[in-house]
Order: sequence, then structure tokens, then C-alpha cells
Amino acid sequence: MTPVLNGKVMDVPPVEIVCSGSSPTHSVDAVGEESARGPPITINELVQLAHIGIPNDQVTWSRVTMTSDKWISVRHDSRSDFSAKRAVVTVLSPIEGTISYAGSTCADSVLMNPVLPMIALKAGLRFEVFNLDTKELVNKVKFHELVTYWTWVNCDVIAMVTDSAVYHWKINPRDATSPPEQVFLRHNRLAFTEIVSYKGDPSLNWLALTGLTPEDERISGVTQLYNRNEDITQCISAHAVCFSRYHFPGNPYPSTVFCVSSREAQDHGKVHVIELGPYKTGNFAPRNCYDHLHFLDDMERYDFPVSLQISVDYGLLFVVTKYGYLYMCDMETAMCLCCTRVSVDVIFAAVLNTNSQGILAITRGGQVITVDLKKDGFISFLREQVKTAYRANRFEQVICQ
Repeated sequence: MTPVLNGKVMDVPPVEIVCSGSSPTHSVDAVGEESARGPPITINELVQLAHIGIPNDQVTWSRVTMTSDKWISVRHDSRSDFSAKRAVVTVLSPIEGTISYAGSTCADSVLMNPVLPMIALKAGLRFEVFNLDTKELVNKVKFHELVTYWTWVNCDVIAMVTDSAVYHWKINPRDATSPPEQVFLRHNRLAFTEIVSYKGDPSLNWLALTGLTPEDERISGVTQLYNRNEDITQCISAHAVCFSRYHFPGNPYPSTVFCVSSREAQDHGKVHVIELGPYKTGNFAPRNCYDHLHFLDDMERYDFPVSLQISVDYGLLFVVTKYGYLYMCDMETAMCLCCTRVSVDVIFAAVLNTNSQGILAITRGGQVITVDLKKDGFISFLREQVKTAYRANRFEQVICQ
């Protein structure tokens, strides 16, 4: 069998770091009026993908993937030979500004492990996982059904979504040919949607599959929430979701939290923070709070959430939209604290920047940007613009300590 991946770990100098300052930085509040102050954030361009040989027309959702802030993996054609049967794989560290791997592949999709130096490749029904440090094949399998969406759920498990079901593939170096196992069936409400996201809580007991579909000149989002212990499934209207473990003040134990963001037919949307079970004795009553979001797109575009990220350290929920807006919400109340435009280009991937507790995002124009809080400015913004002294004091304790 021909290997899916050919290449080598390359000793490549750091890519050029460009802080062009070309991203817009105007700020708007939750009702769309211009803020009297500048936004409590900084926006910096870390990498321009065109500068490392990624053609701009190949900066797409299916070719450029980012499962964490450690790596961005890109499957692209060589500029010198667009007719070649094999594509080029480039793996770079956006924060360090270095290329850690470059090689060729016959795969139609590549994904880096969110934590470990392992790359997963899909070529039709064939799946292979390689360790980039040891250059060894870790796992491989030939699946029996077409996979329409796949992703790393955590550093040990790859999820495979077919037209009928969701499978988990446990990556086990001691059993290189272990097959994926079916976890649950897809709900019929997702039958004609494009699957864009699959998330799980840290225990992989709660799972969420999200699909989008055009509907009456807007994009409708549906999420199937599944509980493995109870074997119960439920569908909700949601464009983007995420899970986390969050320790609410006053509770002796952390909680499993499910965050949801949606866009409705008009310019209204919502963000929910929902505490999931099982609940632990001694904690306060489970939380289920929400706030409204006001979307600011024009008549020619329909904006909607594409990514939710949680800063557990800061107690903030970041809602990133397709057309470059960032909403910052309070994890304890779901209150939307502010909204800021961070990109004039479409954003199709975003993760938490674990170093700064901000957002790392990739735009359709090939920019890899980091959006970070101005710590003192954010506290001042809360006191003067949002006028919430209690929240300002709480955030000051955790952000400016």
C-alpha cells in the first residue's frame, strides 16, 4: 500500500512575522453604537500564509485546519506544478512563527493533533496517523463508509462523521489497526446540513454535532446534543457550541459547562451558558443563563457565529462570527460585555490562544491574527462603558493579578 504521507521534518528558519496593523480595530457596543473608547483589545498579525508559499485561493476551510494554538496544518498544491497528483503538506506553529514539517501527500485532508506532534491524514476511505518526531506510523485503518467530516476530539480520539452515524477512533500505538467504534446515530434534523463542528466535554460523556444549511436567505444552524451515559439525544438551534470544565465562585467543585450561540432570522441572536449534569452535592443550583447578541452585518451578508472559545482563567466566553466580529461575554451570567470588529475578511477558524488567553484566528485573506485583551483597558471599559462595578472588580482580580 502506498503511504499517504511522504516527507521529512525540516530545519526551516522562522517564517516572517508581520504585524501589519491592517486589521480594523474600531469598537462597537452590544447595540451597535460606536464606543466612546477604543476597543479593549490588541490585534496583531502573526503570519501571512502567502509569505510561506500558501496560494491565497487555497486558504479555505477544507485545506487549512487549526485544532489548537500549537499548529496550523495546510494541504496545498505546489506553485510549480498544479497538475501534480500529490499535494504539499505544511505544518507551522503560528505563535512561534516556525515551520515544523513540510512534505508531500496523496491525502485529501490533514489534521494535526491538538497537543502531540502527530498528524492524521485521510485519503478516501484510508486513515493514517504519523508521529512527526519519530517519523513512525502510529495507527491506520480502512473505513467501510464515506466520512463527510472528521476531527480530533482530544489528543487520543479522532471523530469520524458519516451520513448516518458518528464514530470514535481511539489512537493507540500498542494496537495500530484498532477500528473506530460507533458512538451514536445522526439525528434526521441534520440530514441535509453541512457538518462544521463536533465537540465533546473532557470526559466525552456529552457530545455535540453541529450542521449548517441555507434557509430563506439565511444560514440555519442545528446542533445534536448527545449524552452517552443516558443514551439520550436532543436537537437545538445553534450555529456554534463548546464544552468546558468551569469552577463557578462559591462552588466547591467545578462544573461541566455547555455554551451555545445562535443567530435568528433578524439581527438578533443569543448566547447561552448551561451547566450540565451530573451535579455535585454542595454546588449551587445549576445555571442556565443567556444574553442577547445584536448582529451588525449589512443587507448583503448574513453573519453568524462560527466559533466559541472559553478562557477558564479569565472567566470569559468569546463568540467569533464569520464576518469578523468578536463578542466577549461573562461566563458567570452570559452577559455580553462588548463587541468589536477584528477582521474585514471572513474568519473560518478560531481557537483559544493559551499564552495570552485571547483568540487566535485565520482569515480568508491568509492572515493568522491574535486578538488579546488590553488588561487595564478592559477593566476601565467595564467600569465606564458597561457600568458593572461588581464584574469589573471580579475581572480585575483574575485578569490583572
